[in-house]
Amino acid sequence: MRTLKRNRRPVAYAFYDGVTEIVNDQGEHTGEYEVHYTTPVKKLMNVSGGRGQANIRMFGLENEFSRTIVTEDLDTPFNTETVFWIERNPDTEPHDFRVIAVSRTINQVVIALAEVDVQPEQVVTA
Repeated sequence: MRTLKRNRRPVAYAFYDGVTEIVNDQGEHTGEYEVHYTTPVKKLMNVSGGRGQANIRMFGLENEFSRTIVTEDLDTPFNTETVFWIERNPDTEPHDFRVIAVSRTINQVVIALAEVDVQPEQVVTA
């Protein structure tokens, strides 16, 4: 019931593909790294509505806002380094969610997501 076809919406995901160290024009290492992801894969999946909570901590507001995705695709190796495009266009914008947990059962995979704010210059895809 959780993966009814009529409840699916288009999303895209990409897998972590490594990092490379950034070198400046003089050939010196800057200490910064570029994170690389595979080319985004578009697919129809069941995405929950937004949910989460905000907690006031000693040093400010902690905002844990997340969504879940449910899929019957048991073969795709989703992990905590996978990123998703749910409210953004994967062809023109950086990802807007990252995986924080994956739960596999005999019939489905449930993926917990956290929203992230990534700037376009921070993402490199293969």
